[in-house]
Amino acid sequence: MNIKIYSKLWKLIPIVVISFSSCTDFLSVTPDNRTEVEGYYTTAQRVDQAVVGTYVDLRRALLSNYSWLMYGEARAADVTVNVDFQPYVAAQRLKVDHYELKQLTDWGYFYDVINSANEVLDIVNTAEPEVLSEYQRTLYRGEALALKSMAYFYLTRIWGDIPSGEASDMGQPLTAAAAVDRAAAYAKEAKDLLPWVLLNDDGIESAALTAVRFNKTAASLLLAQEELWANKGSEALTTLQALFADEASLSGFGLSLGIDRRTEIPETPLSGTMVSMPLDRLNSLYPEGDTRRASLFTVSASQGTATLIVKDQSKLDLLKLGELNLLLAEAYWRSGQLEEAIQYLVTAAEGATEDYTTLSDGTFADALLLERQRLLVGTGQRFFDLVRFGKVSTFVPEFSETDVQNGAAYWPLSESSISGHSLTQSSYWANQQ
Repeated sequence: MNIKIYSKLWKLIPIVVISFSSCTDFLSVTPDNRTEVEGYYTTAQRVDQAVVGTYVDLRRALLSNYSWLMYGEARAADVTVNVDFQPYVAAQRLKVDHYELKQLTDWGYFYDVINSANEVLDIVNTAEPEVLSEYQRTLYRGEALALKSMAYFYLTRIWGDIPSGEASDMGQPLTAAAAVDRAAAYAKEAKDLLPWVLLNDDGIESAALTAVRFNKTAASLLLAQEELWANKGSEALTTLQALFADEASLSGFGLSLGIDRRTEIPETPLSGTMVSMPLDRLNSLYPEGDTRRASLFTVSASQGTATLIVKDQSKLDLLKLGELNLLLAEAYWRSGQLEEAIQYLVTAAEGATEDYTTLSDGTFADALLLERQRLLVGTGQRFFDLVRFGKVSTFVPEFSETDVQNGAAYWPLSESSISGHSLTQSSYWANQQ
């Protein structure tokens, strides 16, 4: 599973049994022991199986060991996950000899996504004209590019400099900036290919299918995140403004949840029995009078915790429409348009006790960071935001600014991830036990 880098031949991909009876079952998979000979992808349904397999890879990358939270809110101590390695993550002891914790230092699942996405692109590009309609060919290319973009974006936000997973420069080091640029290029191409609303097998627009597979809105939100990470505010603003086109039909993106017999991942990852927020943290984030508190959390005073209210347990939202105003606020601010930025932040923060109308250029960033922390809880973005805004040492007491400069904000690499590449462990993690 590490990027040494193997190339799975698509003709050896195991058959994947997929059920489309509900959104919950959409990514339920049962690999069997057979392999298919070359020429297997002779129907649109079989090509669709390959696309769905790439979503399965992404789900494994983010849900195995609650990875998306460990890289995000759990590491920032905003939420507690009921697993025995949670205290190590919250204390930034990321090199402790613990099996599940060690798995989090290996980037293999994310490179599975990239590898599978590239296989899909090969399949689509070589499929006979009668196998795929023009809609299917365009859709599958867009989905593969968006999934690949998301994988690269996660990789570089977690580890910084990473190796390439592309045939043209396989294994060659990419700086963090180059990796984000590459991810953004894929997302931009995907955005132009994907439809606003996906069609089901009967050719009818399906909101349910659109919510759990990449669409034009989701690719645009992903691209805007990547452009803002690269401090390209004007480009992000252009991307977001395009979402207000007359023909737009907006939808976010979440991973469909279901049974995966190859690896153990949670089917209800934000279940109240597993994920909670300490009550003192809740009270500090949402002070008395903040009306969003009751709509976002169920509070148990006796247990001293609050749990997230999840309206739809069949999917894990990663690119939420609710983030749109926050992204617009940041894009306007980074484009030097503070008045417009404040308007969007005020809209996003409806229900807050603060008066954001009087913000200045010097105070806007802290207000935006606070509202992102409040409104995006459960999406795994908190620690990435601290890195992006240069606030890690401010909010993570275990790290000094020198520690951050020496690589502490990134996740340590496993030995297998480092092996065979010119990348090295950061100086901070090289000196930690």
